[in-house]
Amino acid sequence: MNTTRTDTVDSSSNPGNGVDVLDVVLILAKSIRVMIAIPLLGFSIVLAFFFLLPPRFESEALVRMPIERTLLLQSASFLDDAVKTNQWLLAQYDKQYQAREKFRKSLRVVNISGTDIYRLQYIADTPAHAEQALSSILAQLLAASRPSPDRQEELKTKLLSQTNLQQTLQKLLERLSGSIPVQENPPTEVSGQAVVAIADALEKSNQAILATETSLKGSVSASDILQAPTRPDEPLAKGSLAKAIGVAAVLFLIMLMWAFVREAFQRAALEKSGLKKIERIKSLLSARRPRSLKA
Repeated sequence: MNTTRTDTVDSSSNPGNGVDVLDVVLILAKSIRVMIAIPLLGFSIVLAFFFLLPPRFESEALVRMPIERTLLLQSASFLDDAVKTNQWLLAQYDKQYQAREKFRKSLRVVNISGTDIYRLQYIADTPAHAEQALSSILAQLLAASRPSPDRQEELKTKLLSQTNLQQTLQKLLERLSGSIPVQENPPTEVSGQAVVAIADALEKSNQAILATETSLKGSVSASDILQAPTRPDEPLAKGSLAKAIGVAAVLFLIMLMWAFVREAFQRAALEKSGLKKIERIKSLLSARRPRSLKA
């Protein structure tokens, strides 16, 4: 009479003693090949992926600018204008919007904490392309930060008017300051008040001129580029051994869970109560599947 041998662990022995160490060892021994092979395969794939990646080069620049200018760097119109000056990028894509999205993903803007200085970084396939792309971004940033021709004329007229007022106030202040007598009397007190008022008006005029000159110069000027785009000497690191080890560790944990779940199903298949549980699990999974398809 032939007997059928099953590879499941006998859980009837030593009742009430908790988890049997030999049961755990047997479960691991049954799945040890898969538990080792799958993580090793994942480890090899991740390493191969990193090493087969083409080299990437990063150019970097430092720019002082208001925070709203960083939003401009992500706008479609700004990126379209910058992309047009990089024919090597346009040649890689059939549509300009595809080149624009590549441009957007390759550009990183990082704020230096506590300052209005930003680190602009662009990653490309060659050192020359990385430097050229970042240079075009800065050139477009300077052009977009300058006021329009009509606005420039308006600001120049305003600046001329403010300068004339400043000169008038300066002359008036010098005249009053020189006419104040040494002895204190009522006329001196009145003149002193006038001097204070004119000095205050002169200070406000100086501030207004400074604001107008700043607007005329633009929110970002050539002097705000603290570091021009660099040409990288070496490619960026493709990856690290730690990432591959991390993937292998995650896969090992998944396979470890799979081994115990498989063992639990094999044990349950030998008992009527276990078979009912399996059928219940199948029914729950089949009931949820149509719901997910409807959603």
